[in-house]
Amino acid sequence: MGSKQMRARAQRAARVFKLASSASRSHILLVLAEKSALPVQQIADSVGMTHSAVSHQLGLLSSAKIVAFKKEGRIVRYSIAPNSEAKALVKFVRALA
Repeated sequence: MGSKQMRARAQRAARVFKLASSASRSHILLVLAEKSALPVQQIADSVGMTHSAVSHQLGLLSSAKIVAFKKEGRIVRYSIAPNSEAKALVKFVRALA
């Protein structure tokens, strides 16, 4: 693997770990790992945050492809994304929690 590729992968890893550095985001990931798909309000109730605060955190996690969402009419349900990075991050957070 070339130096540029390794640097790009290291930067990606750093961005993913930065997401886990927030207690709020880590808590959201733990809740989503325990349940299947949840709407924002249920996540907010579980973590003791406001709807808007959880929505903001989910937006960051979604942009990084750590969480996935599915619209069901007016309800949006969030879950852990089905990719290796998301699964590895959840495993990491669980190991430290």
